[in-house]
Amino acid sequence: MIDSKVNYLSSDNITALIGQNESGKTTILEALHSFSNGIISEDMLRSDSAFPEIACYFEFNDKYLKDYLDLEKIPNGLKKKLEKKTGIWLERSWKTLTKNTFRCSDRELVDFYENLSESHKSKVETIYNNIKQINDETNELRGDIRFIAKDKAELLKETEDLSKRLNKTKRSIDRAKKPDLIQVYQNEYEATNKIYIQKKIDLEAILKVLNDKKNKLEAYGEKDQLAERFLEIKRNFDTELENYHKRNDELLYFENLQSKTINPKEIELLANNIEYLQIEQKKLHNIFIEAQNKLDFIERVAEKVLAGKNTRVAESEVKIELSKQKEFYTLEEIGYVLSKHLPIFEFFEDFSSLLPNRIDLADLFDQNISAEGYKAVNNFLSISGLNAGFFKQENDRILKQRIENLNGEITIDFHEFWSQKIGKQNKIHLNFELEHYDDSIPEKSGKPYLEFWIKDNYERLYPKQRSRGVRWFLSFYLELKANAMSNQKKVLLIDEPGLSLHAKAQQDVLKVFDNMKNDLQIIYCTHSTQLIDKEKMFRILAVERKEGEGINSQSVIIDSKSLKTANNETMMPVHSVFSGHIIKEKSILKTRNLIVDNISTFYYLSAFSKLFSKNGEVHYIPSNGVKEIPVMTNLLTGWRTDFSVLLPGNTEGQKVFEELKSSIFINDIELCRNKLILMEVEDIVDLFSKFDFKKHILNKRIGIPESNSEYIEINNLSGNYLASQFASMVDNGEITLNHLDEETTSAISKLIGLIEISVNL
Repeated sequence: MIDSKVNYLSSDNITALIGQNESGKTTILEALHSFSNGIISEDMLRSDSAFPEIACYFEFNDKYLKDYLDLEKIPNGLKKKLEKKTGIWLERSWKTLTKNTFRCSDRELVDFYENLSESHKSKVETIYNNIKQINDETNELRGDIRFIAKDKAELLKETEDLSKRLNKTKRSIDRAKKPDLIQVYQNEYEATNKIYIQKKIDLEAILKVLNDKKNKLEAYGEKDQLAERFLEIKRNFDTELENYHKRNDELLYFENLQSKTINPKEIELLANNIEYLQIEQKKLHNIFIEAQNKLDFIERVAEKVLAGKNTRVAESEVKIELSKQKEFYTLEEIGYVLSKHLPIFEFFEDFSSLLPNRIDLADLFDQNISAEGYKAVNNFLSISGLNAGFFKQENDRILKQRIENLNGEITIDFHEFWSQKIGKQNKIHLNFELEHYDDSIPEKSGKPYLEFWIKDNYERLYPKQRSRGVRWFLSFYLELKANAMSNQKKVLLIDEPGLSLHAKAQQDVLKVFDNMKNDLQIIYCTHSTQLIDKEKMFRILAVERKEGEGINSQSVIIDSKSLKTANNETMMPVHSVFSGHIIKEKSILKTRNLIVDNISTFYYLSAFSKLFSKNGEVHYIPSNGVKEIPVMTNLLTGWRTDFSVLLPGNTEGQKVFEELKSSIFINDIELCRNKLILMEVEDIVDLFSKFDFKKHILNKRIGIPESNSEYIEINNLSGNYLASQFASMVDNGEITLNHLDEETTSAISKLIGLIEISVNL
């Protein structure tokens, strides 16, 4: 399952997944279960060992999304977006078999946080660049100052040396007696003095440059020290981040290795190594968080100092801000908060909750979940309105009387859903009794236990002595009933419900679904026609392989509006539903039968009958397409039942008309005129006026230049779905005859008149 796209569950809380084996139906249930409990196994990974990402959209019907969150932890720009938001995408993804992340993946919120992150990143980058520039400039100034100071020292020494030479030469002039010697000393003095004066000029120039550099360095003030401190903290953070990621990657590697290892000794060695790495990772995580906090603090301080504030003042302000400010939610934190309000996705598996033959009361009192049948017994007691504390009643007579009353109540409730009988009239009864161990088990002698029976008029048997079908249905009934009665909202996932049940008992499964749909959402996979309600095709999601071959082919989900795009193998249970309906109703198909071309026509005619108050007068029998109508006529002819045929007024319908005329009605013109109805329109949906088609079928206000049926074909819509929706609205009284315009009612009335004549009404 690479990407199922966005698919909505049925609006009435019961969703059926149909498709061939290996299409991916069970994968969907497993994915939803893993989304809820966070648990995956290696068997669930794809062939490339990629870890899954599972996203679900949840609607909060009674509240707005913001009502579940702490408003102080929501950034200002996000509050407005959440103001009227009633639904959100949440996602769980895995890094290893044991580590996963649960987060909000709603595009609007993700975009907001990404923009916020980019804005913060840009701001921090600007701060860092400014700090780096200050540090570079101050370091350059310090380097220049050191270099100039060295030159200054050399010049000072040279100047001092020249000064000494001048003094020495002056003394030599004063001591010299001979004019030539005096002249020599005089020339030397002048030459040295000239150099000395130049050196003094150079020294003054260097001193000026040096002072300029020092003044520039001094002008940076506290920013200079701040830059040094900032960069040191940043370097430390980068080091700790690298160390943390390195250790984390190492831990993930060994955890993945352990999940794929089967040798016990290797598993033990890896477990010891993982335990050590987990301790080290925790230490490094704490060090990393501390380094991150220091970096966050210095970044805030730097922003204020760069804006002109004193460092001490900036630090005080940041400390106050941090003490008052609640950290904003992350996407992971939003996901965590909302996860507390989500329904649990619970996988119902055969025999996971079977009622045991008996259970010790001590196991109930101690909540021993490993005791056989513990969950099933709790389900049973929940339905009975009891809990373990009830059995602490000391008066056995009161206890047994209450139990006897409850046995009758729970059996009556069970009979609402289990219609099977043993023989003609013998129905099963559920019983539980409070008993005490005798001396045959010394360690338990005198201790109480509950004993369970499934009785009929002839036999009293333990649950384990009953058939697999009874055991499955009882387990299923207890689970659903108890879940429906609990305060915890659940989505129940069921793979092939009632696989071991008789067809009639499978219909009982649907009855249980319908009874509990207001308290539970139910998603189930099925190949059984008995578990598809022909009146509620909107419940169906078809799953099939589309791209590639074998394990590399992609599973896709087709919603009820687009079922016409699904292949025949996928749709076989749906097609069989209508064939089965004909067989089921065979005993009453003696007269007034009308074969129609497809399910869509069946829905519309059923709805028209209700609109014109003609319910039950004609039996509408849907074929699986116009080409299959001759097969249907042969079937009904073999059953010696009277029937008529309604054909669409298109090329295909005209061909079948000619075929039936010769093969079934042997070119009897009068009989054909009475029994074969060729509509004036290409499809029954064309009986609707454009206005009614848009308003009651499409629920859209658009321009439609083509015919109604052409519009459905061009836009690849499911005619069956549109027809079933219309029929459902008629059933619910949302559409009456008064809602249709004259053009539509006239066309429908004319067709109904032809049908009545044809079936001899």
